[in-house]
Amino acid sequence: MTKKPDLKIVDKDNLTIKQRAFVRAIIKGKLGSQIECYMSVYDVKLNSKTKKPPKHAHVDCSVLMSNPKIALAIANGMKRKETSSVASALKTRDYVINALYKQSIEADNSSSQIRALELLGKSVALFSDVVLTEQTRDSETVMDDIEEKLASLIEENPELLKADSESG
Repeated sequence: MTKKPDLKIVDKDNLTIKQRAFVRAIIKGKLGSQIECYMSVYDVKLNSKTKKPPKHAHVDCSVLMSNPKIALAIANGMKRKETSSVASALKTRDYVINALYKQSIEADNSSSQIRALELLGKSVALFSDVVLTEQTRDSETVMDDIEEKLASLIEENPELLKADSESG
């Protein structure tokens, strides 16, 4: 008697083809919800009478989402997507700054050069009027300040103590 072959194709992430497609659909985010991704990948049709997903689809989707391999693949895919977005934003920023730098040197008229220089200055907050001051305090100082503030509030509003003692 021959053994039936395993027809599920599994890759290094131990996901089937459909599971991998489901993970990709979730990561892309173009279908909207998890159930929509599930229905698209697993070819589940809406109930013809209610025009809603069948109840088993919600259960099957939930089981799929709770699978640790699926959750890990989705988390890793989301990290890659975020890293790619950040890299793309940095690449765009570098391109714009390089183009402005070139424009500030090679522009035909001085007003274009000045505008390019102004935008370059703004990109590094050169013209910012905001002055940031950093103050560090130890926990005892903070606690003393809180106690002082509470004492002054109680002094200004003695009815707070009466209301508190009546409710307690």
